[in-house]
Amino acid sequence: FYHVARERSFSRAAKLLHISQPAMSVRVKSLEKELGERLFDRERKGVALTEAGAVLFESAEKIFADVEEAHARLREIRDSGSGRVRLGCSDTVSLYLLPPILKKFRRRFEAAEITIRNAYTSEICDLLVRGELDFGIVTKPTSLDRRLEARPLFVEPFVVVCGRDDPLLRRREVSLKALDKRPMVALEKGTVNRDQVDRALRTAGARPTIVLETGNIEVQKLYASIGFGCAVIPEGAGSGSDRRRLSVRPLKGRPLERAVSVVVHRDRYLSRPARALLDLLAESVD
Repeated sequence: FYHVARERSFSRAAKLLHISQPAMSVRVKSLEKELGERLFDRERKGVALTEAGAVLFESAEKIFADVEEAHARLREIRDSGSGRVRLGCSDTVSLYLLPPILKKFRRRFEAAEITIRNAYTSEICDLLVRGELDFGIVTKPTSLDRRLEARPLFVEPFVVVCGRDDPLLRRREVSLKALDKRPMVALEKGTVNRDQVDRALRTAGARPTIVLETGNIEVQKLYASIGFGCAVIPEGAGSGSDRRRLSVRPLKGRPLERAVSVVVHRDRYLSRPARALLDLLAESVD
């Protein structure tokens, strides 16, 4: 049931569990008979949870996460120098914020296994709820599942970047209004950063022409550097090497900022290595 619900497919779940699809269907039907409730609605593109199925799946997620937590605690008892840390973050965080922190972490926990999942804020929060991550480093979302807790990490301003021959170079600072009708390379809609930038542009009365959308800030910078248009990105997404191909200008007037937070599950156990990495993160931004 758990794997069918996650995959939204009997065939994909059967493949994961190395059993036949008919055997999978028989087991789910047996469970439905035992509970006296239909758990799935069959649809053309797969299956969907019924109301009863959604209730059971929420409990199943907790059960599987608790089992994984028990394994993690036992591993920690068995070998205090090992353990696993599963974190979610954006490409930018993994490229610019994490390397020096993980270098220090590796010296203390040489045997620890580190998994980094690069994803958007919404996906990271979903993975945390499902127990598939220990914590996430995200732009603070406007709303948060009640099972999660956001801990402030740091605040950073947005800046404007453009190619070295862009007319914006004549300005020491750039107002959002100055981006009106200008070509712009933007992040995909639905990301927290894109939503925040769009709101600020609307407030300033600016309507840039979006010439390219991407899910990656590194791609944003690349196309800005070859003259596709300007881009509004978090200041921390830049590096020294970017200055050779990009011009960076601060935003004029009321600053546009993003709050970066660590998000954790309120009820989940964190291994000693995971707690140590969180401490290193906090120290790095003090």
